Amino acid sequence: MKHSIPYLKFKRKKLGMLCFWILVVLYLSFIFEGFLAPYQPNTKFKSKSYQPPHAIHLIHDGKFIGPFVYEYEMANPFYKKYRTDWTVIHKLSLFTKGDEYRLFGLIPSKTHLFGTKDGEPVFLLGADRLGRDMLSRIICGAKISLTIGFVSILTALLGGILIGGISGYIGGMTDWSIMRCCEVIILLPTFYFFLFLRSILPADITPGQKFLFITLILAIPSWAGSARGIRNWVLSLKNADYVTAAKLSGVKSLPILLRHIIPQIRSILILDITLSVPGVILGEAGLSFLNLGITEPSVSWGMLMSAAMDINVLKQYPWVLWPAFVIILTVFCFFTLGYSLKDAFDPKAM
Repeated sequence: MKHSIPYLKFKRKKLGMLCFWILVVLYLSFIFEGFLAPYQPNTKFKSKSYQPPHAIHLIHDGKFIGPFVYEYEMANPFYKKYRTDWTVIHKLSLFTKGDEYRLFGLIPSKTHLFGTKDGEPVFLLGADRLGRDMLSRIICGAKISLTIGFVSILTALLGGILIGGISGYIGGMTDWSIMRCCEVIILLPTFYFFLFLRSILPADITPGQKFLFITLILAIPSWAGSARGIRNWVLSLKNADYVTAAKLSGVKSLPILLRHIIPQIRSILILDITLSVPGVILGEAGLSFLNLGITEPSVSWGMLMSAAMDINVLKQYPWVLWPAFVIILTVFCFFTLGYSLKDAFDPKAM
């Protein structure tokens, strides 16, 4: 009997639990982005263009000296080729001083999780064309790429609850009209619909306005799907005994919908959020990859992937693909977590 409790059933899903903790780490990483990232996302080291990732070593000249990296020196400035100088080392240290940032957006600080003792740059995931640290940019890009998914889905879910709930509860021509509109939106090719909506936005908007508009653009297709699903659940529950009792007690329609019907499908809503966020993350990544979404000086994973559009760059500097691997990992974790939650909430699943 104890395995019928959703939490205990979810704990049995080892892969689902692993994905849950990976997502927790990813979301904590952008909350503490200034501390975890060695540098600010737009800090440039002009002499380090396309520098390859540093390898961490522990032993130098046969002696254990702790973690350090060897110096890379430019061998061919035209092709951005580097060679390792085995005589120059840069020792790594925890809690080093570096670029100033604001912890939680409020507390000024210059302490970073790690760095070199002599202040020389260290690129554990390599550097981009302008000599900016890829690890720092991936950590800072998580803020937009991860939050835009939840903000868009929550916006879509709010619209879906109101529109779909009203449609299913009232019924009749209201229900028919709303559902036909939803079906039209659902049938539209999603990514081309994104491109169309983005194309009608003005070009001279601030990064904050762009984030807001992109969020709303990504929410529209999700809103229609949520509204249809919620409408079906409301249709199946609106004649339940507790709903009838509330009507006889004089409770108005909207409170009945929000207080008595919607709470009964909260597990379905949780699953809807979990399984919909990856699609929004991919949508933002696709728009930013085409330079139609988030652009400089803001940073997102999709925008970072735009560096991989040139096949010659990709062949010579494959570390520019790191953002793609992070996106794949995040999407995989969300889908795995969603299906694990689905099984956990399913009363027929053992």
